Amino acid sequence: MIKMEIIDIHVHPRQDKELKEVENLINFAKKLNITRINFLGDVLYYGYHPNNEQIKKINDLTIKLVNKYPCFFSGFCFVNPEHDKKFIKQEIERCIVKGNLKGIKLEASCNASDKRVFKVAEIAEKLNVPILHHAWDTTNINSRWGPEVCQSDPEDIAILAKKFPKVKIIMAHLIACGVRGILEIKNFDNVWAEISGGQPVTGIMEYAVKKMGAERILFGSDCPGRDFSAQLSKVYGAKITAREKELILGINAKNLLGLK
Repeated sequence: MIKMEIIDIHVHPRQDKELKEVENLINFAKKLNITRINFLGDVLYYGYHPNNEQIKKINDLTIKLVNKYPCFFSGFCFVNPEHDKKFIKQEIERCIVKGNLKGIKLEASCNASDKRVFKVAEIAEKLNVPILHHAWDTTNINSRWGPEVCQSDPEDIAILAKKFPKVKIIMAHLIACGVRGILEIKNFDNVWAEISGGQPVTGIMEYAVKKMGAERILFGSDCPGRDFSAQLSKVYGAKITAREKELILGINAKNLLGLK
C-alpha cells in the first residue's frame, strides 16, 4: 500500500442512516490510508429534481457531518439550477459562508450547458469556490435513463468552462467520460478531472496525465455506490510516477479546496 495523503473528493453520505454508519466509514477509510473525505450530499435521495426543502435537508446533513468531524470531513453545497436564483444564492451562502463548506455540487437536474446553470457559476465565481459537476459519456447510457435525467457530456462541461473561465470546475467520473472526456477538457485550465465511478480501465489514467498533466486530476471514489479499494486501484495500478500519484491522490484536492 502506497503511504501518502489521500483525499477522496467524491463521497455521498446516506440521508437515511444514523451517524454510526459514518463512524464505520471513517474507520474503513483510515484502513486504506484515506486522510480526508469530501461529502457531496445524498444528491439522488429525493430524485433528480429535488425541491427547496429537500435541498436544505440534504445540505443540513453535510453541514452536520462536517461540523461533527471537521478534521476528517469537508463538503460541498448541493443545489438544483431549476430553482430561482434568490434561493440558490441564499442556500449557497448558508452552506459555504456560514456552514464552512468548500464548493458547489451539481448533479443531473440540468445539463451543464443549460443557461440555468450559468447563474450558479456566477455565484461560484463571486465566492471563488469550485463547482463539481456530474458528467458521463451519454452515448453509453441514454438507453438506460428516462427523460427526467439531464445528463451532461464532457462537451457540455467544456461549454460551461469556456463561458466562465474564472470558475474552477471539476468534471466528475473521468473513467466514464473516457478518452472523449479528456480531449474535450484538456485545453481548459480551469477544469479538473475527477476519477470516481466506473471500474478501472487500462491506459485511461496514463492518457489523462499525458494530455492534461497530473496537476489537474483528482481522486474520488463515489462511495458508497463504489468501493474505495477499486477506485484507489486506478491510481495505484497506473504506470505513472510516484509524484504524479501523490498529486492525484491528495495534493491537488488539498490545494484546490484550500485544506490545511
